Amino acid sequence: MIAALHLVPATMLAIALGRWPYAYYMALRLVVCMAAIILAVMIFRQAGKTGPWVAAFAITAGIFNPFIPVHLTRDLWQVLDLGAAGLFVAHFIVQRRATGP
Repeated sequence: MIAALHLVPATMLAIALGRWPYAYYMALRLVVCMAAIILAVMIFRQAGKTGPWVAAFAITAGIFNPFIPVHLTRDLWQVLDLGAAGLFVAHFIVQRRATGP
């Protein structure tokens, strides 16, 4: 389950670099926003305080939220997509190393 919270949004974000119908990007926003919120809450509960991971996932959730869309250029969205994918993958790797396989 935890792997899916990291790898599904990361994969969708990487795929988003192509040309897709608008519905894909709306689904992407929903998946990324929800995964980021869930991870931020899980990390906060585990650590008992806010930290850089919580802040990074909270910002990601805000940028990708489907309710109040952020309108940016395609080029900027591609940078944000790659950065967010990197965030999900980086946290997955750090978490796996800390807890083991």
